[in-house]
Amino acid sequence: MSSSANDGSETRRLSEVLDHARNEEFKASRIMPDGISPSSDTLRHLLSLNPEPARQAGSAASIVQARITEALGLENIGFRKIGFGQCGLIFERPGFIHVVKVARPGFADALRTDFVVHNKVFSAFHQDNHDNAQCRIPNVYYFIERNDKSWWDAHGHLFSASNTASTASFPLPAFAVLSERILPLPKMVRQCLINTFCPPHLRESVSANPINRDCVARVYLGRSRKPTAPMANFPLRNFNLHLDQMLQLGLPVEDYAAAMGEALALIHWSANVDGYDIEFVLGSEAEQSPKVPSTTLRQIRMWVLDFNLCTSWEENLAINNPDAVIQQLVLAFFENDPYYPLPLMESDIEETLWSKFAGEYARKAELLLRGKDETLAKLPSAFLDACIQREKRKLQTGRGHGHRDYKG
Repeated sequence: MSSSANDGSETRRLSEVLDHARNEEFKASRIMPDGISPSSDTLRHLLSLNPEPARQAGSAASIVQARITEALGLENIGFRKIGFGQCGLIFERPGFIHVVKVARPGFADALRTDFVVHNKVFSAFHQDNHDNAQCRIPNVYYFIERNDKSWWDAHGHLFSASNTASTASFPLPAFAVLSERILPLPKMVRQCLINTFCPPHLRESVSANPINRDCVARVYLGRSRKPTAPMANFPLRNFNLHLDQMLQLGLPVEDYAAAMGEALALIHWSANVDGYDIEFVLGSEAEQSPKVPSTTLRQIRMWVLDFNLCTSWEENLAINNPDAVIQQLVLAFFENDPYYPLPLMESDIEETLWSKFAGEYARKAELLLRGKDETLAKLPSAFLDACIQREKRKLQTGRGHGHRDYKG
């Protein structure tokens, strides 16, 4: 292995080249309305869940593809850290469509739960014509055992290109999961976020920071920002996009709420999973190719991920002990980060978002449970009613909207 591969320079170079190429390809393939400005209007168009169809990029795409092909010819491209979760670090291999989540010491069981439940939810989203859901879920390929000598012999050395300071406490080989990568939001979207929300004195450094290339946006429909002290930094990795920011940008928040409602219904009533601590993010979807890794962004999507704290149940449990299931679903709903719209909010738009979320949840659940036991058919409305009653009790006791009993 060359010294440049050992120090990660080729990996970092390829990551940068691909990020630029994806952005150029994405810009060239979009059909942008006439007169659109390069800021909030751009975001409103690009972050729609039903955008205008992409067009063929033509000669510009050919130039970009040639640059990518040249970059992919580099040898010894390693793994690069792009994030972390409760149970592990997440690595990409630039130019490939998968990520590897490597378990933290002591979190192998949590990672295995993530893998098993993710598979259940993925199957629920892709059976019986549900694969047209507005919200996407990454494909999950396989669980890598710590003693999988074949995989670690072939790939273990590629982690040496990662930041050694971040992996020193993660001895390899380890337990890991291989899954589809959610590509980051393209540079043109990231720059719009920087131009709109980042303090002017930080914009240059934020734009230049390579960590900020790994940008997906958490969709916080259940929370607006509160006045805070001046920002010391402006991280784009796992960017928290709050309701007030989405409204400022004119984003399609009603579509986001409906997509979340549909997704949660699938998670609850097709996968039989409570959805505890799952995430909803905006990120890019890649073109899929069976022969070569794809770097082309097909569309920006909403995605659901992170199932390591979820609980699943057998359908008979919901029939025989429905109250226990509803209690767990309500707990999971309110203990989550503030993705979901909340009931009993004061503003018109927040009331509308809850109505869109609940309406789509009820619609999808009715389709999923049609023809099943009558007890099951009553549970989706029981869940929504229980959420409303729980919120009412918390407000009456002065706890405020969306109070979390365990996470604060």
